[in-house]
Amino acid sequence: MRSREFDVVVVGCGAAGSAAAWHAARRGWRVLALDRFEPGHRRGSSHGSERIVRLGHADPSYVRFAIAALLGWAEVETAGRVSLLSRSGAVDMGFADELAELERVSVGEGVQVERLDAATATRRWSGLRFEGEVLFQPAGGTVHADRALSVLRRLAVEAGAQLRATTQVHRVEQLGSGVAVHVGGNRIEASVAIVTAGAWSPGLLDGVVDLRGHRVTQEQLAFFRPRSDAVWPALRSLDQIRHYAMVTPEGLVKVAEHHTGPVVDPDTRSFALEPVTWARLTDWVREWLPGVDPDPVDQSTCLYASTPQEDFVIDRVGDVVVGAGLSGHGFKFVPEIGRRLADLADLADGLGWPGNPFALHSTPLQAGVSGHK
Repeated sequence: MRSREFDVVVVGCGAAGSAAAWHAARRGWRVLALDRFEPGHRRGSSHGSERIVRLGHADPSYVRFAIAALLGWAEVETAGRVSLLSRSGAVDMGFADELAELERVSVGEGVQVERLDAATATRRWSGLRFEGEVLFQPAGGTVHADRALSVLRRLAVEAGAQLRATTQVHRVEQLGSGVAVHVGGNRIEASVAIVTAGAWSPGLLDGVVDLRGHRVTQEQLAFFRPRSDAVWPALRSLDQIRHYAMVTPEGLVKVAEHHTGPVVDPDTRSFALEPVTWARLTDWVREWLPGVDPDPVDQSTCLYASTPQEDFVIDRVGDVVVGAGLSGHGFKFVPEIGRRLADLADLADGLGWPGNPFALHSTPLQAGVSGHK
């Protein structure tokens, strides 16, 4: 076993891969982490300065995962000696039946929530407009994504992992025992590979792990300048078209639709905005966010790599561990995703997650009922 140069090779060093590399290296394993692009690149799903952190989900498995991840973020902050979380709270608004289900599941898992009528919510957050009741989660807020990614990489290196950027993996091969990771003309053997390559995972794992049905979409984001310095919660709209909004570390308000972008090839996408979606997004801002200037000051795009039911895949097939299909709602779970990936790669215990709700061929969870973002 120890005759190989590495115990674990991590393929893809976005947020999930960097967390997995840290958790694996801190266990004393020899870890090599490879990424096709330069650190901080904007071609995938992990870039940007903020992501929503919330505990409210329609399936208890996701609620429990989110609670564990929140503890994980505190661990990352302590280990990295840096502040990552902004505890502004999180608000869900929209369909009454979905709010009721979120409340029921949250309370059942011990998560504090507060139901507010529209008038009370508007008084509390005057820059937002509400119709009907909303559900407030005091433990929610945002995480500083760019900073978190940088810290996770630093922690992985400090724990002994080797990180190599601008290193493209062409193929992951299952051996009789262990794996071979093909990089250019070189072949790197290890006991286990952890593949967290986002939109590129289906291609890399073709013939090794069946990720058929996974699709890649390009989503677009807009940034608006608030009219005042009021503190707002992270906002999620559970209407027919899902929107989310949050305050960035720079003081802007980021707004986007969830899962409405076109299917794209991650290598050939244009990064161009889709005008119909863009107009609909800015119209939504004018209607529901009176506290911002409705003319956007910046824009961006990102990739969603999604499963058909928008459920995660965190599983092991042979000696390949897969973290895929995070479906545009994975960042908030990153510390726990990394730990679980390392658990599955554990060279001593092998498969060690009984009843894994995110197994490759598991029954779809109920989180999609209320959306994830």
